Amino acid sequence: MVEICDAALLLRRIPYSDTSLVCHFLTADHGRIAVMARGARRPKSPFRASLEPLYDLQISWRTGRTGMGTLVDVQRGRSLLSPALSLQGLELLAMASRLFQEGDPYGLDETKAALSLLAERGLQQGLPAAAWRLLEAAGLLGDLSHCWQCGRPAEQLMFWQHGRLVCSQCGHGMPVSLGLRKSIAAVMCGGAVRLTAADADSWHAMTGQLLIGHGMKVTDSFKRNGEDDKPRCEY
Repeated sequence: MVEICDAALLLRRIPYSDTSLVCHFLTADHGRIAVMARGARRPKSPFRASLEPLYDLQISWRTGRTGMGTLVDVQRGRSLLSPALSLQGLELLAMASRLFQEGDPYGLDETKAALSLLAERGLQQGLPAAAWRLLEAAGLLGDLSHCWQCGRPAEQLMFWQHGRLVCSQCGHGMPVSLGLRKSIAAVMCGGAVRLTAADADSWHAMTGQLLIGHGMKVTDSFKRNGEDDKPRCEY
């Protein structure tokens, strides 16, 4: 069996038997993989201190002859987020787990870029920007300068309907002003933009509706203020 080493980010840990874990990683050169961490749930396992999400990891595993490989070693590097943002970071990992499937050759760089946006921009701007980056990487976003339904150039006032940007001829919904669209584009390009509270709420809501439209559940982080009629859900 071949032993492979790669940079990685832990997506999920699934209990297997009384002592082991099935671990899903995004890796630099092998995309998303699933490997068995045998004995990882034992108190004295060397994996216990290293198998943590939101850290740079260096992992080694042996390929299986017919099925899942076996984790051999994990070296934990730097933390990717401050403790204050760890809950939102886990939400982003849950999104990445849905967007990047086993066998996909990419995902690590895209997810780390999203986590960097959250770390740099904070909660108000960073969370929707990070989610936007993941959705963009997965090909689920259109161009904010055109209607996503008919392709017409964007009007001064557009609408967000069922997770899509539409013109007045194609539908109605939550208003999306030209100023908000420019602000989103500027934030995503790294510009220093200060969103109003109303625009930040709208961007969170747009992201939440888009996630729902693609079969993902949302937390309160992606709901507008006052939208309390829906129960809290988690990924």
